[in-house]
Amino acid sequence: MTDDVMISLENVSKRYRGQKAPAVENVSMTIRRGEIVVLVGPSGCGKTTTMKMINRLIEPSSGRICVDGADVTSLDGTELRRRIGYVIQQGGLFPHMSVATNVGMVPKMLGWSRRRIDERVDELLHLVGLEPGQYRNRLPRQLSGGQQQRVGVARALAADPPVMLMDEPFGATDPLTRDRLQNEFLRLQEKLQKTIVFVTHDFDEAIKMGTRIAVLGERSRIRQFDTPERLLAEPADKTVGQFIGAGAALKQLNLRRVDAVEWNEAELMHRDESPTAVLRRLDESGAWAVLTVDSERRPLRWVGPRDLEPGQTSLDGVGIPVAVVEPRATLQDALDAMLGAGCGASVVVDDDGRYRGVLDIESLMRAIRDMREVERDRDRGMAEAPPRLPRQSDGSRDSASVRTLESR
Repeated sequence: MTDDVMISLENVSKRYRGQKAPAVENVSMTIRRGEIVVLVGPSGCGKTTTMKMINRLIEPSSGRICVDGADVTSLDGTELRRRIGYVIQQGGLFPHMSVATNVGMVPKMLGWSRRRIDERVDELLHLVGLEPGQYRNRLPRQLSGGQQQRVGVARALAADPPVMLMDEPFGATDPLTRDRLQNEFLRLQEKLQKTIVFVTHDFDEAIKMGTRIAVLGERSRIRQFDTPERLLAEPADKTVGQFIGAGAALKQLNLRRVDAVEWNEAELMHRDESPTAVLRRLDESGAWAVLTVDSERRPLRWVGPRDLEPGQTSLDGVGIPVAVVEPRATLQDALDAMLGAGCGASVVVDDDGRYRGVLDIESLMRAIRDMREVERDRDRGMAEAPPRLPRQSDGSRDSASVRTLESR
């Protein structure tokens, strides 16, 4: 195992007594340090079984699994699981324990001091966006679904494990909360650089979250293991193409983030301004609408000439509610927000919800044209390139084929 490989599976299978076919059959892959590898495939294909064998929640029947160079079967199962963070739907919190007790459970098992545990709990709650003074003593039932999931992530991070396993962690939340949790987790990953195995049935989520994606068929057989860009551009076979589904070009919007494209500026006005002042600003600027903000520069509504009536004295409740996105959101998120709000612009906000800029439909179309141009350049380069070599399950080139090609 090379230094940059954190997890390796070598011909791993799982057979259950009384079943003719194995649930997982001869799976091999390598996962590098600091990357998010997403296992995606139809229900019942063995995604979760494969992942659970890594921390031996399910014991493999044959094959070899190594984590950071150590064969997992040579380690005590309980000790192994304490070294690997694990996140499931709805956080998997113990309902009778407080948030602080849930988060501090593994450090307590590892013998940490009370003071060290308390400091770590507060640090992690801050990290996942929950104020410790407000949330540490609450019970899980006193939290929203999104808050429970944040606590689940904090608990998985408590002992600072190098590896995290995530089993459809955001699947039980509503679409808006799921987008926010995905963006928040990607922000954390930029800072923490954990090695993550992430199971989902949602291909759009796989594109957004994954450094690489393993598309699995029956018995977890790998049909393609590649980057999101390559999967969308070059499905390995018809089955992979069908799983990706229609609209592969549109799905490429999940490959670029809002902070990677140019934003525009809105005409900002405080919500306490008069309608007359709004009309004067619109006339001077030629803008289609002004964006009202509160005292913290948090966006409220778009207000245009048609929203103002003669004799109106206040802007309260006037105009169209804004669609907001964070810089870490994808262009697909931004487009969804625009369509949901019924206007051709999304307002970009920071972690505190303050205004940072505007991504409009024209900017989005420019980004799409840029991506298409890059794709055309790549296609032209591929047409002129030498024959491609077959890929192995870890995405590397077959060494025998390399030698054959080099000898020509």
